[in-house]
Amino acid sequence: MATADDRDRWRRFVTDHPEATVFHSWAWHGAVRDAFDYQPAHRLITERGGSEPVGIVPGFSVPGVFERTLVNPFCEYGFPLLADGVDSVAVLRELADGLGRTGARILKDAGWTGLAGYNPAGYGAVRTGEVSRLDTVRAFETVREQSFTGEARRCLRSALDNGVTVRPASVTEYYPLYLSTMRRLGSPQFPETFFVDLAGELGDDLSVFLAERDGDTIGGILLLDFGSARIIWSNASQQDAWEYHPNYRLYAAVIEDACATDIDVVDFGRSRPGTGVHSFKQQFGGDPSPLSSFVTPPHRANRASLEGYGRVAAVAERLGRVVTNPIVGPRLKRFIHE
Repeated sequence: MATADDRDRWRRFVTDHPEATVFHSWAWHGAVRDAFDYQPAHRLITERGGSEPVGIVPGFSVPGVFERTLVNPFCEYGFPLLADGVDSVAVLRELADGLGRTGARILKDAGWTGLAGYNPAGYGAVRTGEVSRLDTVRAFETVREQSFTGEARRCLRSALDNGVTVRPASVTEYYPLYLSTMRRLGSPQFPETFFVDLAGELGDDLSVFLAERDGDTIGGILLLDFGSARIIWSNASQQDAWEYHPNYRLYAAVIEDACATDIDVVDFGRSRPGTGVHSFKQQFGGDPSPLSSFVTPPHRANRASLEGYGRVAAVAERLGRVVTNPIVGPRLKRFIHE
């Protein structure tokens, strides 16, 4: 297992790897550990007799009712990062060892990464959704005209005509809006301390924008940057202000900011095909890529399934205030780990 003594080697390897995400970073892991008290289970892979890493695997030991699962929680990605020439099948088989009688390992991957070897290594697979990644190495006007749908452009114009503005903000300004959105959805919330810790760990690589109209906050978005990639990790809005299209205004502002800076790709984050959220994100273009969780042993693949969350959503909405209680919500979030 990787320890605090491996921090610098881990950071160097992740920084230099072309497929690394913010969820592979030591900063992300530090914030998750401090907020949820999970036992770190990160793996630093070296060649036999060597000391320099040829791969890393992020993960925490997350407790269940009668079992523990090794997984990178609360994010889209938790796949191994391997140096060129490393045998991925051998690494995946090694990761399957020592899980115990009731243990399991979940590796969250996406089609865009190109990592192979799960099937010959004996992993089961669960499709968890889809992600779209938008190329922003273009002028914003080009992205808007070539990638946005006509509906997205219309809603953006409407937001502008209705005086919706966007400004940078802090996580503490964003949190009340986030909490009210989680309450409306009946979804357990992150504790505010996690957002604060994450902002402290990531510094300028975490940013927040708020959408406002007539002095009222009607939407917000939380972004995580790593290298030249940006992921939209959290989005919240006031339902009674949807007629002003705050989310269209926010997405456009995020994309415009990426086009004007050194961000090459905006990742819209996970959504499930067939849902309203997925349809909304599709309106901004980007290349779609499937998201899957690969599980060992394969007969425990159900631990990675997100289907159950969809089935309880209608009930959870009616219990929003209970589910998002300041004590209950974060504890549920820790147990669910998504």
